[in-house]
Amino acid sequence: MLLKVFQALLVTGHSHPETITICLTVGMVPGPCRPKPFIIMKTRTFLLALLSLLISAVSSAATSSGLVPTQCTIGDRLVYGPISSVRFIFDVGVSVTPEAKAYLKNGDETIAEGSLSCSNYTGKKRTQGTVSVDFADELLLPKGEKYRVVIPQGSIFKEGTSDVSNEEISVEFEVPSNLGQATPSVDEGSTVTEEDRIGFYFPTETAALEGNSITLLREGVPVRTYPCDVSWDWDLGYAGIDFGYRMKFENGVHYSLLLPQGAVSALHRSDITNEEAIVNFIGGYTKPVEPLTYTWCSLFDHHPSDKLNEVIFYYDQPVMLSENPVVQLCEAHEGTMVMVKEVVPTMRNENGQWLLVADFDGFPLAAETGYSVVIPEGTLITKDGDVVVNTRNVTSVGNTTGIEGVEASTNSDHIYTLQGVRLQQPPKQGVYIQNGKKFVVK
Repeated sequence: MLLKVFQALLVTGHSHPETITICLTVGMVPGPCRPKPFIIMKTRTFLLALLSLLISAVSSAATSSGLVPTQCTIGDRLVYGPISSVRFIFDVGVSVTPEAKAYLKNGDETIAEGSLSCSNYTGKKRTQGTVSVDFADELLLPKGEKYRVVIPQGSIFKEGTSDVSNEEISVEFEVPSNLGQATPSVDEGSTVTEEDRIGFYFPTETAALEGNSITLLREGVPVRTYPCDVSWDWDLGYAGIDFGYRMKFENGVHYSLLLPQGAVSALHRSDITNEEAIVNFIGGYTKPVEPLTYTWCSLFDHHPSDKLNEVIFYYDQPVMLSENPVVQLCEAHEGTMVMVKEVVPTMRNENGQWLLVADFDGFPLAAETGYSVVIPEGTLITKDGDVVVNTRNVTSVGNTTGIEGVEASTNSDHIYTLQGVRLQQPPKQGVYIQNGKKFVVK
């Protein structure tokens, strides 16, 4: 358009050389020139010189600033997988020079060379060109480093003309050292009443690693470990727990979900793994939750006086040990309880009952000294269903008669036989246990 204007001015200047007026305005506005003349040229020679400069400037601008990609498949982003090709998108049709090369650099060092190829798509409204940088081998780049893909100047041209080409194209990207910040599916410190899934999201697709797990904590105590439920969508990964139903979280109780380091990896690189992630939340389920309590203890039948060996606690529902279970032997000392021995208990199943076994290995009991066996809160947890743990259970040990003096910290109203079987119907004639105490039905 500008060239046509100047051609017209040249004709005018030849016919009327006495005066030619050119209006220079800011921007291109339709209609006649309204500002006052800026320059008055009286010679055709000067106009020819100006036209020459204009043509040179237009040609230079078209060549140097012509082709700029609008998109790149790795530009300004983290790359979590191996690289075999990189694509650049242009808003016009393109072609590439024969034998054109691109370079992958780390700082000033060239790591690999790639060949250039192109393809064009023409739609109803526009043509889009794609230039692909293809490497001979799939590149598994060292993690934690920054890299550049560089296409030299003049390697790409606008389709159908050689006057419009690219300046040097340089796109930087980073291969991260880990999966980056994990985002929990529940807010930190929020109240959670019921959930069927809880976990963490990652900014890339994820894959499960062998032996991966995730831990649920109750009041800071690990109570249940689950295999990681790992899935992914486009540019999104997930690792967490699928409970299989709506898990209830006890009102006012503090819970935590802990994803250990190295539990999951990037989908296409097993060496890029997660950092440890944890989210803390508070239970909001307001209905009463009955605590986990034992139905019988071997100390009810046998009260050792000189040494303590194996102590067995009986449960009438499926239970399992928490992550760090202990059972303690405490001694009464000046009105306080002092721990004198701590053991790791075991679990076994007998006749439909679950037995917690604590072996104190013949620990000597001092005469006229009060002892108690303590099961700390959170030592046991329900094996299935909602997370229910034991309250702190304390059972006395010593020279006692019958079960008097034995403190069993159970507040259940359930009634049991002397064998620890819970009654489903009102008791008939016999001896039974309720709230840790023996009673007789005549």
